[in-house]
Amino acid sequence: MEAETPSPRPDGDELFNPRSESFIRDPYSRYDRLRSLDPVHFDARLNGWLVSRYADVDALLRDSAMGRAGQRRFFGHFDEGGSIDLASRSWLLNMDPPDHTRIRRQFGKAFTRQRVESLRPYVEQKVDVLLDRIAADGGCEFVSSVAQPLPVALICMMLGVPEERHEICRDHSSALLPLLDPVISEAQQQRAEEACAWFLEYFGELAEQRRRDPKDDLLSALLPAEGEGELARHELINNIIFLFSAGHETTSSLLGNGLYALLTHPDQYAALAEDPGLAPEAVSEMLRWDAPVQYFGRRATADTKVGDRQLRPGDIVMGLVGAANRDPERFKDPHRFDIGRPDCQPVSFGAGIHYCIGAALSKMESEALFARLPQRFPGMRLVAEPERRSLMAVRSFKALDIAV
Repeated sequence: MEAETPSPRPDGDELFNPRSESFIRDPYSRYDRLRSLDPVHFDARLNGWLVSRYADVDALLRDSAMGRAGQRRFFGHFDEGGSIDLASRSWLLNMDPPDHTRIRRQFGKAFTRQRVESLRPYVEQKVDVLLDRIAADGGCEFVSSVAQPLPVALICMMLGVPEERHEICRDHSSALLPLLDPVISEAQQQRAEEACAWFLEYFGELAEQRRRDPKDDLLSALLPAEGEGELARHELINNIIFLFSAGHETTSSLLGNGLYALLTHPDQYAALAEDPGLAPEAVSEMLRWDAPVQYFGRRATADTKVGDRQLRPGDIVMGLVGAANRDPERFKDPHRFDIGRPDCQPVSFGAGIHYCIGAALSKMESEALFARLPQRFPGMRLVAEPERRSLMAVRSFKALDIAV
């Protein structure tokens, strides 16, 4: 049973309204106001605390009194025993130690620095193929032509998913995103239910194929752990679904948000074209400037303090990543996009035990693309004002039309 929560401030509705179109277009000015007026703010509609300062968000991520287990997995209501319930029961995102430690230890073997670097030649080759297509066509719609195909191809290759299944996996993965938002429609919930059902069946069948005929892929490598009792079958399948969706969607959003930031700051685009070696620093600034994942959730498991607020067991907390990354107490001139920014350490991939397991992979893909794209196309430009997807949790574009 969740702890009783305090009454909201009278001006609460004005401080935070992620449903509004203006918030989707520009959450950062709203974050500024929230951080200034009430940096640890109780929101009655979400029945939880909103934390917006960098120092508080970073501390929250590392606080052992802030857990995931026992917290409602999604804002929407789903049927017990339904596909959404079954597919998400053992996601790393929703677990605490010791189960989190056990499962992460097995999956973490796929994301070591050595393993990630071994994948770089594949990614660079894929990037060159995609850029060749842009050159041949004189431009493209970047999201569907590059930002989505690149991470989908990589995670599918790692899992041994054949090419003819890439597109349907991508579409079902995208259908899961609204589950993370504070507001979800009935149609979105039904589509997510269908996507989870498909993933459970497909990856279940693929796991059985690999059991009979192992390949040189991540799924085959994890099966012995399941057989030895390290992973239950549902833990294996569920976290394959989680890794596929997280590995695809966050990187796709990073690539789209990053390109838009560069193209709307021509001096920074030109600097990167002049010196591709700045790609790692550029990706860090992209993650700070317009983070793909805008918030995370935690549940207090003991009395703890966040900022100047005392929280009790059961209290729900949302760390606002996008707000923390624009905190002027941490980043000088935070609303300036600067790929040469010193000491740029955003909280976009989290921190502590839940630090994104695929962060190094996502950064490597992004660096491979942005080390090549500006140099290859120094005159790239937007040909239309892009439209954002109407999501709060994952910030991304529907489309980015560009010409070279």
